[in-house]
Amino acid sequence: MDRIEDLTGTPWQAQVRWVVDAGPVDVLVARSAARATAQSWGADLVADDIALVVSELTANAWVHGRPPIMVMLRLESSSVLVEVSDAGPGIAEFRHPAPLGVHGHGLPITASLADEFGLIANHAGKTLWARLNVQWQLPPGGEIQTA
Repeated sequence: MDRIEDLTGTPWQAQVRWVVDAGPVDVLVARSAARATAQSWGADLVADDIALVVSELTANAWVHGRPPIMVMLRLESSSVLVEVSDAGPGIAEFRHPAPLGVHGHGLPITASLADEFGLIANHAGKTLWARLNVQWQLPPGGEIQTA
């Protein structure tokens, strides 16, 4: 599957990937792992936003996509890139949810938190991506954690 970094050539400092294959319960695991990763990268100010974006995009992939579902976080010079890929056909639809509705909130939430947001689709599936700008600092010890 094409990757957004292949298109932009954005340099990066660290990257982690997870396969989300245990169903909806794994969405919670991915959310927690994303928060912990962002914190370990010194991006504490946006760690909760990154966790929420990962959760919403991963849940969207489970509801509308098809496994395998891959989550990738990449620490860039002034941002964190989140990608969630699945093998399902079609593209994600941005809908305006009903005020009291249960579904349809994930993509609007992601779009409101992200500085950039998009979709890459091809014959192998699709990748929803979001970039959150952040001024990160090296954690104590001066090393970036990659897992």
